Amino acid sequence: MNKNNKNIGKEIMKHFQGGVSYIIPLVTASGLLTSIAVIFGGQDVWDQTETIWGVIRFIGQSGLNFIVPMISAYIAYSIADRPGLAPGFITGLVANEMGTGFLGGMITGLAVGYLVEWLKKMPMSPKVQSLKSIILIPFIATTVIGLGMWYIIGPPITALTIGISGWLESLSGTNAVLLSALLGGMMALDMGGPINKIAYAFGTAAFAEGSYIASTAMLIGIGLPNFGMWLATILNKKLYSEAEQENGKSALIMGLVGITEGTIPFAVADPGRVIPSIVVGTAVGAGVNGFFGSTHATMLSTFMAIPFTTNIIGYIISVLIGGLVTALMVNFLKSKNKKTVKETQ
Repeated sequence: MNKNNKNIGKEIMKHFQGGVSYIIPLVTASGLLTSIAVIFGGQDVWDQTETIWGVIRFIGQSGLNFIVPMISAYIAYSIADRPGLAPGFITGLVANEMGTGFLGGMITGLAVGYLVEWLKKMPMSPKVQSLKSIILIPFIATTVIGLGMWYIIGPPITALTIGISGWLESLSGTNAVLLSALLGGMMALDMGGPINKIAYAFGTAAFAEGSYIASTAMLIGIGLPNFGMWLATILNKKLYSEAEQENGKSALIMGLVGITEGTIPFAVADPGRVIPSIVVGTAVGAGVNGFFGSTHATMLSTFMAIPFTTNIIGYIISVLIGGLVTALMVNFLKSKNKKTVKETQ
């Protein structure tokens, strides 16, 4: 039984890695475009397209919006080949619209892929065989998984969102270290998903009320996962493919301007090791900053906020500690495989 479970786990990881190999160019191109726009155009580019930098931001952000659908589509493609591609993309769009983040895309990709693979093996009349891959399989897979996402997966996510928001409200005004660590860890957990959005909304609301401890903790968590994963690829290159090492560089650039999505390819390819590591590292970094009491009255993320913090040295130390904890933890977990990673084909 354990052996079967292990084989299933390896198979799923293979499909995750297969899906990642397709989205790395998307993340790199879109992320770098958005980063360049913010670097040269400033924070105003997020709200306008009247300048060339605003247009470049719009192009890059348009690509980033397709991360979840593409994760879903190419995981399904890895499992079921071409018949899984369209249903995976459509259900990934549904997952994205519901705010489930990349984890929702991974779920729809797996579900579509295995359902399509099962449908492909079903015997059918020769009269409809030619329509099987073109019409029947895409229609059935899209309908079943799409409805399942909407009615089964969606409601628990909504309930979780409401519950966590209320819990965070009850923590307001308590120990700054605990609140900071929680918000930092939540920002790293699903990188744009529902937990991330709860922390972001809570931090933004606190900022509007002049409570900069919570907003600083939330904002420091945006770029820390990127920094930590880049540092991990530098400290032990043998654990990462050439594509992952290159993605580490682009992730760092994206993290410098406050775009967390550069970490997503790492998380999808190896969620069991990467996600716990970035959560722990970011929570530690944010918690240490809470201990130092460093805050800033801006909505700038991790690195861009450094000049505006009340305790610059303490803030920088917090970022370095958070990145180092992430890098050391993920590399330790990956080294337990006792294998080096080869280039994903």
